[in-house]
Amino acid sequence: MSPLSSILPVLLLFFAGCASSQGLHLDSLQQTLNDEEARFAGAQPSTSAVSPSTNQGPPKLGIYLMPTGFLHHEFEWTDTDRESLLAWTNELQRDRLISGASFIHIASIKGHQLVQLRESATRHGLDLLLIVDGAASVDRYNNYKGALLYWTILGAYFAHGTHSDALCLVRAALWDVRGEAKLAQEEAQGSSKIVGPAARVDDRDGITAARRQALTTLMENLRDNFPRTGGGR
Repeated sequence: MSPLSSILPVLLLFFAGCASSQGLHLDSLQQTLNDEEARFAGAQPSTSAVSPSTNQGPPKLGIYLMPTGFLHHEFEWTDTDRESLLAWTNELQRDRLISGASFIHIASIKGHQLVQLRESATRHGLDLLLIVDGAASVDRYNNYKGALLYWTILGAYFAHGTHSDALCLVRAALWDVRGEAKLAQEEAQGSSKIVGPAARVDDRDGITAARRQALTTLMENLRDNFPRTGGGR
């Protein structure tokens, strides 16, 4: 195979994948999360302001990260995400809004719906359950530099002709484990923009930045609204 024949597929891939902007659509991400929530939780009870537990003292919180490594989600939760959530729960514990927190792992759930997740939370002695889900999308396209210079090999590596815009939506629902009521729900979005050579722009970097921004905003919103769920005493 000649060098030219091996290079042509790479160049064609650049042009096909980065033709023009398609835009980022928040409503499609919301629909993805809505569909998943409907499958996972079934019919949703109305949001309640009732105290989540009759136990004395701050409640125990369980956190469940919905699996995201499949179509329309575009990312996996990372150890950094988990560490950020744990640091956030430490702040809640210092303020006596909760007495402790732990993650619920998928291996401990005997099924794939909210009812089995609640059963697992009960077995672990948890009072509140925070379910976190998310989805992201990327809009990758070329600017004029790409159109002019990507026909050369060096252009694909050095011309800043590719844009990668990312949008991430994360959502968290706080449930009363025993009362079976949804106490609160928050969602937040994050975005990022990367411009660079086609061969060096990695969409995953943009998704990571957007996800971390969205998760930070989500935790701030949850922290501000947590006392209103009745968790604080």
